[in-house]
Amino acid sequence: MTGFMGKLIRATWLPGLVIALAGCSQTSQKEPLGIDYAKFAQQNEPLNTELNDAQEYEFALDLAKLSVERKHYSRAEGLLQKLRKANGQDIRVYRLLAQMYEAQSKLPTALVAWQEANKLPSKTVDDESEWARLALMQDQYAVAEAIYQAWLSSNEVSRQVSGLNNLGFSALLQKQYPTAKEYFGKALQKDPLNSKARSNLQLLNSITE
Repeated sequence: MTGFMGKLIRATWLPGLVIALAGCSQTSQKEPLGIDYAKFAQQNEPLNTELNDAQEYEFALDLAKLSVERKHYSRAEGLLQKLRKANGQDIRVYRLLAQMYEAQSKLPTALVAWQEANKLPSKTVDDESEWARLALMQDQYAVAEAIYQAWLSSNEVSRQVSGLNNLGFSALLQKQYPTAKEYFGKALQKDPLNSKARSNLQLLNSITE
């Protein structure tokens, strides 16, 4: 393995980790990564002797993901930061950074990671939702509410309902009970069977009664 990613992976490698990365292509015959070729041979999988740049990048991303899952956060952060420098437009890197920071209870940094992810054109509604969720957890209501307000302009009724319900929940957290009730009511007008809105309204009523 040559180039930037080859150096990156060699610098962060733990013997045996590669075995868990099913489907990843392999490296040179010098075995700099400590790969057990015998185990792969038993699986009857062909072995590549070289990885191109794109394959090296994906290999490193898989390794970073595995490191997060195994709570090897220092190694994961080193990989992810270098991957971010190599390709700052890959939203997967920011998602993993956010996941890693939240797992370590570094919520402000996780929030920044979600903020950066949502600047990218490849962002999804799920990315917006995660950003808003972290914002609510840190009492940054304006950030979350701006996202939910934008959902009200969606052509999808389900997203409008989610926006109303979440706006109501944000108001509930701030003890703005009349506003919360109004939002929950609007959500139920659009979807009378929405269980989340009904549950939140019941919660509100139990608080205000």
